[in-house]
Amino acid sequence: MKQKFIILFVLFLLFMTALFVPFHLQAQETETFRQEGIASWYGKEFDGRPTASGEIFDSSKLTAAHPSLPFGTVLVVTNKHNNKKVTVKVNDRGPFVAARIIDISKAAAEQLDMIVTGTAPVSVESTDRLALVKPVQETVPQVYTPVAVAVVTAPVNTAPPAVNYAPVAQTIYTPPPAAIQASYQVKLTPDINVAQNKSYRLQVGSYKVARNAVDAFERLKNAGLNPAYERFSDGAKSEYFRVVVAGVRGTDVQSTAEKIGTAGFKEAIIREEN
Repeated sequence: MKQKFIILFVLFLLFMTALFVPFHLQAQETETFRQEGIASWYGKEFDGRPTASGEIFDSSKLTAAHPSLPFGTVLVVTNKHNNKKVTVKVNDRGPFVAARIIDISKAAAEQLDMIVTGTAPVSVESTDRLALVKPVQETVPQVYTPVAVAVVTAPVNTAPPAVNYAPVAQTIYTPPPAAIQASYQVKLTPDINVAQNKSYRLQVGSYKVARNAVDAFERLKNAGLNPAYERFSDGAKSEYFRVVVAGVRGTDVQSTAEKIGTAGFKEAIIREEN
């Protein structure tokens, strides 16, 4: 009896080992994280604010915000336009703009040479292998219960029932006149005579906060335009970013202004280009 109990106990241990060991092994699998997409940056306007990890944000440090990677993850971010690289530490959550995969600090953006552009296509790769838990998926057998099928036999050579059609008074529908949709009105200043054979530059905004300039840039791009940045200083160590649509022919000023209106802007400054 005692020997039988020992055999049953050993079989139980073997069963439990076979049940839990595969999951344990899979939980230890590691992989290097890699991702490609659009990066943006945030700067001094967020200095002193706590990040999602609890650290205080400092735009002069090499940090980043990522939607899901663990805090403390070290990433190498590569600007695919110029192949410049920077190593950052994840200490915040973001970005909260569609189609962007990472937000980096201003210091990191300077090393990638993407301050003026605001965004850049990047590749992101972890310096360490990250543990990825992959739980075992059990296959649950499905039990199929036969369902009784009712067989309906259609009658053969059955004449359709007679229908008496009563005349119905017809009402002629006259559609109302189509409503004329007002175009998106954008005020162009100053009020100048636009020459068809000249080129113009339309400025939609001037921003001290770089993130606001980036958002204006994206709105114009989504409206089908090709915007650009102009970086300048007012002489007091303050930087500004203008968002413009450049190289607009005089014949296209009106249509370009309407597209600017679809992006949500109410006015723009027009300047003749040399």
